[in-house]
This record gives sequence, C-alpha cells and structure tokens, in this order.
Amino acid sequence: MKYHVEVDGASFEVERLDAGLRLNGSDRAAEFAWLADGEIQLTLDGADHRVFARRTSGGWRLTVRGRTFDVGVEDERTRTLRALADRSAGERGPEELRAPMPGLITRVLAEAGQRVNAGDGLVVIEAMKMENELRAREPGTVAGIAVRAGDVVDRDQVLVTLEAEAS
Repeated sequence: MKYHVEVDGASFEVERLDAGLRLNGSDRAAEFAWLADGEIQLTLDGADHRVFARRTSGGWRLTVRGRTFDVGVEDERTRTLRALADRSAGERGPEELRAPMPGLITRVLAEAGQRVNAGDGLVVIEAMKMENELRAREPGTVAGIAVRAGDVVDRDQVLVTLEAEAS
C-alpha cells in the first residue's frame, strides 16, 4: 500500500514492500517491530533506530534520537477519496460526511449542535482491522449525526451532516 507522508512541510511517497519499502521511488531495506506501547524498533538501510510514536489529532508525533517530528500520513485510497470529494464540493449547503468504505463505527466524537473546526474528528470507523478517524473538511456546526458507536455502515452511507459557516 502507498502512503503520502508530510514531515515538517516536506512530502514523501512511501510504499510498503514485502521486504522493505520504496521511498519516493527508491527501494530501501527496512524492518520495524513494535516493542511496547508507542515504541518502535526501526532498521533502515542497516542502521537501527528507536522511535517513539504518539498519535495526535493531525497524525503522529515521532521522536528519534532526541528530535521530534510532526508527521501526517494518508493512505492512497483516502487521498483519492478526499480529492474526489473536494472536486465535487462546488455547491454550498449542508455537507454530508459519508462512509468511505463499509465498516463498524467505533466512536462518535461530535454532538448535534456542536461547532467544529476544519480537521476536527467527527467519527471513527473500523474497516479491515484499522481505525480511521473521519474529520470535518471545513468549519461548521454539526446539524445531525446518523450513526452511533456499534453501528455497521455501508460505503457512502451518510454519517454526519454539517452546516457550513456563513461567509
């Protein structure tokens, strides 16, 4: 699977391979193992690195050899879905957050009537054993929530409706 990674304003394309990874088109020898909660042993091109990882609202905060990096990661599928949604968002009106894939709603992070900012988490959907936090694309007010934790949803099912802020 390909991922688009942002680190301190720089963009990288990363693809996991059976043996290693491809970084911006260049194959690299890489192995990693989770040691403990938030601790990773990474071997990259023969060099060992201990990485401390913590999930943040914008992605991940990684600490390697005393340096801390804020990292955004988006898989290719999510990136494609976001680009399609952004292109079709020409008209104004209530914005519907729809399920990008079938899955299980594990958490609802917003309430009806709540004001949200762009990037705020709205719901968490589990699909293929991975949790994906779905976020607001723009600021607005939650007009309605169509799901609860524990609901199984289909692809393209409406999850949350947002009223955009008046310009």
